[in-house]
Amino acid sequence: MSRLLVVAFVLASASGIACHKVEPQPREHAGSASPPGVAVPTAKSEADPCAKAEPEGPIAWIRDDYPAALACARARKQPLVLDLWAPWCHTCLSMQTTVFQDASFGPDAKRFVFAALDTDRDTNAPAIEKLALSAWPTFYVVGTDEAVRARFVGGASTAQFHAFLDAGAQAAGTLPEGPDAHLLAAERALALKDTATGEAELTTALATAPATWVRRPDALVSLAMAKAKRKDLEGCLALADKELDATGNTAAASDFLVTTMGCADDLLEAPGATKHADAVTRATALRTRAVTRWQALLANPTSPMSVDDRSDAMASLRETLDKLGKHPEAVAVAEKQRALLDQAATAAATPLAASTYHWPRAEVYVYLGKPLELVPALETSAAQLPKEYEPRARLGWVLMKAGKFGEAATWTDQALALVYGPRKARVLGQRADIAHGLGDAAGERTYREQVVAQLVSLPESQKSGDQIAHAKAALAALDAPPAKPAPAHAAKK
Repeated sequence: MSRLLVVAFVLASASGIACHKVEPQPREHAGSASPPGVAVPTAKSEADPCAKAEPEGPIAWIRDDYPAALACARARKQPLVLDLWAPWCHTCLSMQTTVFQDASFGPDAKRFVFAALDTDRDTNAPAIEKLALSAWPTFYVVGTDEAVRARFVGGASTAQFHAFLDAGAQAAGTLPEGPDAHLLAAERALALKDTATGEAELTTALATAPATWVRRPDALVSLAMAKAKRKDLEGCLALADKELDATGNTAAASDFLVTTMGCADDLLEAPGATKHADAVTRATALRTRAVTRWQALLANPTSPMSVDDRSDAMASLRETLDKLGKHPEAVAVAEKQRALLDQAATAAATPLAASTYHWPRAEVYVYLGKPLELVPALETSAAQLPKEYEPRARLGWVLMKAGKFGEAATWTDQALALVYGPRKARVLGQRADIAHGLGDAAGERTYREQVVAQLVSLPESQKSGDQIAHAKAALAALDAPPAKPAPAHAAKK
């Protein structure tokens, strides 16, 4: 979940590719008009609540039908595993095209029902209302009574996901005790957006757990996110001071750094903070420690992090290096990240798997000042995935960053014909930026009005007050009087 997809209570890791891996089933789902996957055997009856489960590697998934998935779980008397994901989320795609393709999940397919819910689809809004997202992806194990049995946020290694499933299976039978009981209580509270209770239970779980507790890194990430969500910057930074080096060697370690470095950024953005020597010194010290930690994590040969995890860690590392004024070192990291992603995209088994790397590749190519070099690869992806909006949206963004506004408009318009839900507002915002670049004031206004209308029209579980306020402010800014030129005497200074 590195960069926490982002750290994301709004923002933007997936994890380890295991040794024994089966080839992913080719599929296309992000913008597909019909359900993806392998055809369901005709022997299945329409009355069978499990009939929508379609094999994708060792696991059969029910996609975008929570009622059917729950009915299937009840019919089989098995816990339900939920993958709350989004088509634009590269961590989500990495989990689906790498981790979940591991043959070791074959036995799990027989003891759980698996369902994947695209959180951008309004048909999934009722389920998301019951089970909140902290970042993308968020995973749950729920019982047939819909009670939360386990929760995991972000990317996981194969081992981590097995531990998550085992915790869910155990809680579905006998409720856990000790730190696991407090972790479960926290997960249930956070599912209901009760951050205060979640934070209290996580704190107790960590205080009572042994140092070797297998869920410690996951609990630390959740606690850091809860403190960040509650704007407890002091508590977040104190947690970083204490636990920064004790979060293991998986993507969770990077996620913890991303979240706590976000708290450091917020501390410096507080009114007057940059003038306060203590705040600057504290943030600098934490960033310096984080750089060392990321470097060690990336150099660790035993880390199960996937390419996607490593890329995210590299991106976060270079961002922090830039904040420390070490731009040449940041550029060197970016070049390594670009090479890693290019190799992974070339070696990907399917076009969908290759699309996992679109966003990080686009971002690092733009960072290095080479956006147009990625255009051919994105054009190929768009041709291979005709029903997917993401390659087209990413092409539009890259071309916009390169100043090719006409071409950017063409590709972004194609994305707008396919995109839906909250992501449509993001793509409309991109189209407004392109109109601005073209000098099309009327077009920019139209698109910014559409951004507001799209965000306001979303189901409650998909709405973001911050996003609506930002979109309205961007629209209102179009009516602001132009800035007055500086006085002649001031310009000479």
